[in-house]
Amino acid sequence: MIIPTARLRPVAGALIALALIVFGVPGATSQQVAVAQSQVLFVSIVDADGEPVTDLTAEEVTVQWDGEACETLNLEPIDWPVRVTVFVDNGEGGRQAVGQMREGLKGFVDAIPDEVEIAILTLARQPRWVTRHTMDRAELAKGIDLIVPDAGAASTFMDALIEEAGRLHDDEERQYFPVIVMVASDGTDGSNGLQRRYDEALQRLVANSATVHTRMLSHGNEGGLAAQVAANVGEVTRGSHDTLALGSGFVTLLPELGQDIARKHHLVSNQYRVTYAPPDGASDQPSISIGTTRPGLNLIPTLDGNVP
Repeated sequence: MIIPTARLRPVAGALIALALIVFGVPGATSQQVAVAQSQVLFVSIVDADGEPVTDLTAEEVTVQWDGEACETLNLEPIDWPVRVTVFVDNGEGGRQAVGQMREGLKGFVDAIPDEVEIAILTLARQPRWVTRHTMDRAELAKGIDLIVPDAGAASTFMDALIEEAGRLHDDEERQYFPVIVMVASDGTDGSNGLQRRYDEALQRLVANSATVHTRMLSHGNEGGLAAQVAANVGEVTRGSHDTLALGSGFVTLLPELGQDIARKHHLVSNQYRVTYAPPDGASDQPSISIGTTRPGLNLIPTLDGNVP
């Protein structure tokens, strides 16, 4: 049984004015605030058409703590793309839908910009590489065609997440936002990972700003290990978890997910890191607002740059 873990990532608040966002700093204390010399937040700024604004200056950005103005120390453009890792259940649970998974994956890859690296692994028996991270769409298409059913084999949904979280943890020079896509089923899961390893994996996924999306073919096993982990990790990482009644759902839902990831890539690869000095004597759990003096813009602020 998987014990749900509380949401760990700070979440930015809603748009409350033309160019003003207010959000809290979870876990901050007055002692932490007092000793901080500077603070950092990230903001993606788009115009009325949703296009990123790339020529903003520090003088046009305003940050406030509890309504008190902060000094903007630096405004740095950030170009961190998304990087996508796809796991495909070719075991017994997904065996009948592998052809539809392949068709959906081709539409998924087509929807994502060519400069985004994508990798594909299968889940039967153990996670296995099909294609390592690449921008070569021809190589990815060839890899997708190589995915075949492994009759009688159990999937390893949880083990795959544990392994991927470990790889992200070891990537000390990461300058991308990981997106993990689980093309799965709620069939029998043969993962060997322990609860403590899964809990550690959740911590690592959040620490590395990863987002996990699952599209899961249902066999009526909603209480099974894979289904529980899928719902839990989707919530913790601010991803998504959709259940499919038929394998044909992969053909439409995977390209739609690809379009959403393309939107995310568009935003995270065109944003700013804002360094600012908080005011003296700031309160516990301060409310932070960020705005711009340039009219007609919309702001999407986060504490880690990982725009949903």
